[in-house]
Amino acid sequence: MKANWKFALLCIAALSIAACNSKPTPEQPQGGGDDTTQVTPPDDGEFVSKISVSDNSLADWDKVPAAFLATATRPDDAYDLGLKSVKVYADEMYINVLVEIDDEEITDRAWTSFHMYIDADGSAATGGYGDEFADASIDIMLETAVFAENQPYNWNPGVSWWYGEVNGTGWNWCPEGAANDDSDCWCAKVCSGDSPIGNSQYVDGKFEIQLLRELILSPVEWGAEFGIGFDIQQAWTSVGILPTAAAVDGARGLANALKVKIDK
Repeated sequence: MKANWKFALLCIAALSIAACNSKPTPEQPQGGGDDTTQVTPPDDGEFVSKISVSDNSLADWDKVPAAFLATATRPDDAYDLGLKSVKVYADEMYINVLVEIDDEEITDRAWTSFHMYIDADGSAATGGYGDEFADASIDIMLETAVFAENQPYNWNPGVSWWYGEVNGTGWNWCPEGAANDDSDCWCAKVCSGDSPIGNSQYVDGKFEIQLLRELILSPVEWGAEFGIGFDIQQAWTSVGILPTAAAVDGARGLANALKVKIDK
């Protein structure tokens, strides 16, 4: 994608919000298991990311400046084993993610839910979700599947906001009193697949994901550095989390979200 297409994509996002009316269930994946939204502007010589998610290669990650590369690896004694490793690189337009799952742990691929949790402003004064991350300052949740009907699924997520107490816990992605059902897309600000936020490819057992940051609607202003964490689920229960710490007395250990500096 090139920089002069940002305005057009923002218009698409606005129309998508108005159309937002569904959310996947384990029995009925959203988009019928074939969410292949692509936006391919013409080559006009403007900004091009170092990362491509359409080249069937992961060699792009060798080009990422070390100062802007954030990584996390699963500890051997982690409680949740479904995710092995993750890399994140944010350039002036995109958030790029390379995530490796554990095939022995992720066996149900009918609808394999994968979340990104973003502390957009990098501030402990907003956000929450201390259930999976020690700093509990997540502002935004992105959600869709990485597998659907046993096949890799294009990762073009829905967008939800944190409505719980600041630095709180719980699954508080709906305002108090909201219907919290498929009549309002479970309170998502953008439904999964409705806006061209993300594209992905599956290469060598890893998902390479690229997200257009300006289409990720945020309740707070994006900072020059943001936090990000990940989970993968089986039957709507988290079985892999990154970053994570070693298990403590047989229970989940928590780590802070990754800190990512935007390469401008």
